[in-house]
Amino acid sequence: MWKSCLSAVSSVMLVLGCFYTSQQQAIAQVVIDQDSLNIAKGIPWGAGGFPFSQVANIKDSLVDSIAGKVVIDRHGEGPSGLGGPFSNPFPGRFVIVSLWGSNLDGCFLQVVVQKSPDDGQAELQQLVPKTLEIGVNNQIIELERNPSTKVRGFKVDYTYTEGGGTSVGNLIGKLLFGGNNQPAQNSGKKISSNWYMANTLFAVDQGTANLLRSAQPKEIRIRLRFENGDARIVPLGKGTVEKWPEVYGFNSTCVPQ
Repeated sequence: MWKSCLSAVSSVMLVLGCFYTSQQQAIAQVVIDQDSLNIAKGIPWGAGGFPFSQVANIKDSLVDSIAGKVVIDRHGEGPSGLGGPFSNPFPGRFVIVSLWGSNLDGCFLQVVVQKSPDDGQAELQQLVPKTLEIGVNNQIIELERNPSTKVRGFKVDYTYTEGGGTSVGNLIGKLLFGGNNQPAQNSGKKISSNWYMANTLFAVDQGTANLLRSAQPKEIRIRLRFENGDARIVPLGKGTVEKWPEVYGFNSTCVPQ
C-alpha cells in the first residue's frame, strides 16, 4: 500500500574535514550522518543533496566515530527540460538511486526507484525489483531481496507547469519560452499529478562483497527484474565501481562487529 506523502525527508549533511600531515595538503572528506541513510521515509526526487560516486564516511549519530562507508550512484531517464531528469518530477521521468557499502552491522546494497508516470498512476509492483543482476569480471552476480526487510512504497503529489513544448515542474518556475523566445502558448498552466517511490534492500554476503571489490574500475551494467515481470538495464559509473574496494573493505566479513 502506498503511503500518502513524504512526512519527512532525510537530510544529508556533508562535512568537509581537513586532515593535515607534514607531507601533504588538506584532504576534503565527505561525511554522512548515520541517520541520514535511514531512508525508510523516502528521499527527495533525484536524491538531491547526496554525494555521488564518492566514498562517504558514515558517522555515528551519537558519537564522533566512523560507523561505515558508502558510495552512492544514480541514473535518470525521461524528458530533460531544465535541470535534467534529476531536477524534479515530471511525466515520463524515471530515477534509480543505489547505495553500496558496509557498516558495523554488515554489508548492504539499497536501491530506490522513483517514477513519475505520464498518467500519474503506478502500482508498487512496477517499482519493486525482485532480483538485481550485476555484470562483474565476465560473470553475472544475482542478488535477492533481503528477506528480513520490508519493501516500502510512497505516493507523492506534485504540480508541474506545461506549455509550448517546453515543460518543467513547478519547482523550477515559469521560465517557459517558445522557439522564438516568445512566451509559449498555454505557459503557466499548472497540472497536478503523482510520482512514486519504492525502497528495496538486497542481501550482500562476504562472497558477493569480495566479487564487487575485485571488479575492474570501469562502467558496468546492472539489470533490475521487477515484480510485474519488467526488466530494466541501468549503467553504473566508473566512479562508483572503483570505490567498491574501499566501501566494502570497511567490514570485509559482512557480519556484525
